[in-house]
Amino acid sequence: MVAMFAKVAAVFGAGAFCTFAATAISSVLLVVFWAVPAHAINHWYEVPRLVAIMCLYAFIPAGMFGFLCGILGRSYLLIRTRPAAAGILLLETSVVGGFLGSLFPLLFLAMRWEPRGDWLSWKGFVFSAAVGFFTALSYAVVFRESLNRERSVSSSGASEPC
Repeated sequence: MVAMFAKVAAVFGAGAFCTFAATAISSVLLVVFWAVPAHAINHWYEVPRLVAIMCLYAFIPAGMFGFLCGILGRSYLLIRTRPAAAGILLLETSVVGGFLGSLFPLLFLAMRWEPRGDWLSWKGFVFSAAVGFFTALSYAVVFRESLNRERSVSSSGASEPC
């Protein structure tokens, strides 16, 4: 019972982490790749303020989708049976995050949020995949020890009754 609660807590913890990480990463990437080239800022010291403002706008769509993808990604890691080396685990987590992130424009379409044209272009898919990739990579780096501990328990064949 305790092991099952720990797994559920890990899944929702991943969702919470990805909520804030996806919001922050998408805000930084939006500022760096759209606001700075468009000369929307006059001085470099305006960048942190603009990132903070973008976090407010990005929190609902990016946070909600980051939460769902964090839950799906962590669930995938829990049901994955074969153990992997740390580097392979980082790569696999990032690729799964990139794939899940690339589905974000479809959420825009399903929720009928505007503007649809920007997000349904190839730039929107690439941007969303990059956010998913870096969010999953940051999760895997921050929680590497717990992921490795789970891998070692699952590879030794020891299992706790639920």
